[in-house]
Amino acid sequence: MDEAERALLRAWRESRRRDPVEQRLLDTWRQWRRHPATRPLWAAALQHRLTAEAEPPTPATGLANRRGPLPEAPARLLGMLLGGAVGEFVALDGRVGQRTAAVLFALEGLIRAHTRARSAGDGDPVGAVLRGLQRWLHTRGVPWADCGSDAPRPNGWLVREATLHSTATDEPTMLTALARVAAGHPAGSRQRPVTNSDTATAVPLGALAALWSGDPGTVFALGGDLAALTHGHAHGHIPAGVLATAVLSLLHGDRLRTSLQQAATGWQSGRTALLHAVRLGRLSPAGLRPGRAQLDAMRPGRSGLDALAIAFRTALACEDDFAAAIRAASDHSGDPASSAVICGQLLGALHGPTAIPARWREQLPITSLVERIAEDAAAEFGPYPDESDAWEQRYPPTDTAVPTAPSTADYRTGLTAVPRLAASRDRFVGAVVGCAVGEALGMPVAADSWDEIRSRHGADGLTDYVPAGHPSGRLGSDTQLLLFSLEGTIRANVSRREGGATSPTRHIQHAYQRWLHTQHLSWPRAAGEFLRGTPAPDGWLVGQRALFQIRNPGRTMMRTLIAFAKGQQAMGTPENPVSDSPDSSAIMRAVPAALWSNDPAEVFQVGMDTAALTHGHPSALLSAGTLAFVVSRLVHGEPLGAAVDAALDQLAPHNGHEDVTRRITAAVRLARDGSAAPEDLERGIGTGATAAEALGIGLYAALVCDGDFDAALPVAVNHSGNSAITGAVAGSLVGAVVGAARIPERWTLELELHEVIERLAHDAVLEFGPRPPDWGDRYPPT
Repeated sequence: MDEAERALLRAWRESRRRDPVEQRLLDTWRQWRRHPATRPLWAAALQHRLTAEAEPPTPATGLANRRGPLPEAPARLLGMLLGGAVGEFVALDGRVGQRTAAVLFALEGLIRAHTRARSAGDGDPVGAVLRGLQRWLHTRGVPWADCGSDAPRPNGWLVREATLHSTATDEPTMLTALARVAAGHPAGSRQRPVTNSDTATAVPLGALAALWSGDPGTVFALGGDLAALTHGHAHGHIPAGVLATAVLSLLHGDRLRTSLQQAATGWQSGRTALLHAVRLGRLSPAGLRPGRAQLDAMRPGRSGLDALAIAFRTALACEDDFAAAIRAASDHSGDPASSAVICGQLLGALHGPTAIPARWREQLPITSLVERIAEDAAAEFGPYPDESDAWEQRYPPTDTAVPTAPSTADYRTGLTAVPRLAASRDRFVGAVVGCAVGEALGMPVAADSWDEIRSRHGADGLTDYVPAGHPSGRLGSDTQLLLFSLEGTIRANVSRREGGATSPTRHIQHAYQRWLHTQHLSWPRAAGEFLRGTPAPDGWLVGQRALFQIRNPGRTMMRTLIAFAKGQQAMGTPENPVSDSPDSSAIMRAVPAALWSNDPAEVFQVGMDTAALTHGHPSALLSAGTLAFVVSRLVHGEPLGAAVDAALDQLAPHNGHEDVTRRITAAVRLARDGSAAPEDLERGIGTGATAAEALGIGLYAALVCDGDFDAALPVAVNHSGNSAITGAVAGSLVGAVVGAARIPERWTLELELHEVIERLAHDAVLEFGPRPPDWGDRYPPT
């Protein structure tokens, strides 16, 4: 719409006239919102563009690719579910069949598993689907006490839907297998099958695996594992993995032929039969659906491979005619209900729900139910899952455990971003990763003057890592200590949950002695008083051998920790300092304090207490407290400018705050005036030698570059001074503003121990989340 058209529309609206054309458009739009099955793919994509926030986060699921969420994927998901349900409905002459109900209960289980995965980090999709299938077994007329669950009653909303309850069955394998599990047999798996059946009834479950991950290998394995819960023969469970990869490709908008061919090639022994089916479907004359005799001549059996091959052929032969494809898939002497479900799933995922004839959608008694669970699944696996209490009542993530054999893959997902909890998680991870990136960038020039930096790296100074082997972004000692501080904070909270620690400082001191051990000191020499309780360094972080690197740690740090190890001094506190050092190595270790409390004043104090373990000068303590305070506010979504204003208010009552306040005020003033030359930065704030100067320069870079990570880091490191610490401060602040997901990949690809850093930060936000995991020996409370 050009400007003239916009002006015309404004004038029309000002006249308050009613235009029947616009009213019809609004009515149609509202109809699409009420009944998503009537909404075409382009309208679903348009709704996404109209309602999505700018640059929504990318979920680690099948509803996104590397560029972000796929606008049409939720509509394709609804099409897949409705297409399968309608396929079986037609094949069974107007009855909601057992496969459709099983798929819906399996999907409910996946939603529960993903809800748990993003909140507690240990969602098991295979076990959750098995629990969903137990609820499905109950809907088949089996008393709940005989379904194998320890729960007193089935929970969740789906099991209360009367339209899904039926005793009718046309193929008993799933019922038999689940009854065996209920009687005490282990749940089925590829390695330990509960039956030797090769029938096709579990193959449609594989389509759901496409939601769990965007990785085809993971999706293939999960699809097979879901079917293997009840079907032990390879022809009963591997076709489910093939279907999973085909549906994943279709959700991503790929062509049907491409999706089927790529999926077929993933199964060595079934490839020939499936590619033959693809070829026959592609060669079918336009408008002519395969007949019964043709399909029986191709694959006459009832196995999963037979049903999948028939579905491939009929879907391709009638790619643009859903009704013809379903009629063809329903007319042969094998398992017509299974092949019709699979065919409907494929074409529904290809075209969306509007490809299904309206009369079939209207006749299907569970259309609104499918719309509802599809909408929930799209929300859960999309960029903004629901974290309300109502959601967890609807999809309880804490079912009674059902023993399952080890899966063939690790199906734990990364955290998906949500408006409140997971967005704050991503921002905290960004603060930790940004710190590591900033120090790695600035460390090679930390002792250089601005003139020396320009002479070596050009007029713009240092703008990328200095190549120094692989990886180029080498960690510094302050990042090493930040990681051990974070580990100590996690362990302190584990202790607090068990009624132990009320402050993290002792656990952080213990963590520092483990770091001292990595600096080529034996544990008995490094442990100090902790040797009595821990005869060997414990936890997983000290087992990362790449951390056993000496990266020029500060003399104050080494001196105070060695003195503690020898028993020459106690733990430092703000009231009883162990040194009078104001140097900048005190500051970065305070970042984990942002997680310890929701009380900003307590965060400030914990930041000070952390620095006081080695540094005693007031400006060092107050700078650390200020950084912890600001990161905490940023993690909760507050703008940087407002967080700085609040930090100045928090600083004011403390004795000795003048130096820190002056540097922060100078940073704010310089940023407001625009870009300052490195010489002006040095004159106005300092060199970064002290904690207050490092905080000021890092803060200036974050403010003047307004959340631009690529721009802020060079500003923070190109000056005469301690570029490593100033870069770390800026990286941490900007990382907390933008979040880890928006830190450009060029910085993390070459960052040493990036996976360890990110894993530790993710573990930290899980520990301080609503349902912290049981860490075992990973984070002992010592």
